[in-house]
Amino acid sequence: MDKKQRNLYVTIISFVIIIVVATVAYNRLKDTAEPVSFTPTMTEYAAPLPEPAAKAMAVAPASDAAEVEAAADAVDHVSDESEEEQLGPVMPDIPLFTLDDRETSFDEVRAGRPAIVNYFASWCPPCKAELPYFEEAWKQHGDEIAFIFLDALDGQRETKATIDTFIKEFPFTAPVYWDEGIFAFIFNTNSLPTTVFFDKDGRVVTGFLGMVSERALEESIALLLK
Repeated sequence: MDKKQRNLYVTIISFVIIIVVATVAYNRLKDTAEPVSFTPTMTEYAAPLPEPAAKAMAVAPASDAAEVEAAADAVDHVSDESEEEQLGPVMPDIPLFTLDDRETSFDEVRAGRPAIVNYFASWCPPCKAELPYFEEAWKQHGDEIAFIFLDALDGQRETKATIDTFIKEFPFTAPVYWDEGIFAFIFNTNSLPTTVFFDKDGRVVTGFLGMVSERALEESIALLLK
């Protein structure tokens, strides 16, 4: 064996050892590391007027104040500048879509329940590491809490094909939704995963940037169910 071959073998063996050590270290850390807790703040989002209300607002003369007011009342989640807002901002009723493109919304999915939005992507390793915890929690608490698994569908790195393949091969059985980038805009996040917890009134309770440990998820769920 000449010197070049020996150096090549040493390099390969060293590389394998580094990979093994890194894998073992990651598996230990993912079970013990604490997620980064953050207090979610919202960028103001003006939901579009429902069509009947929009038409009424457009054609009503200035003197028809009662009609204008009635049209405005048709808008979901009109901002209420009251002391209740100190409890936490209310999530607007943003549109959501199923993977077969059926349109729904945040409020329709949660149906008066507390909610957890887990913003993830199929190519994201921390997302995949935490999803089993979330799916198990969904199986246990899905009647009490709305779990909204929100895929970061961008049409480039994440497409319908990549998420469909992921769901089949992972496997993942909970319902998955996508939006038009509104969630990331509202919470000013490009971190994957990002998880936000809401109470039964749709108010923000807490949130996490990055992978959520199983313990942190259980503690947050207990907080929602109090």
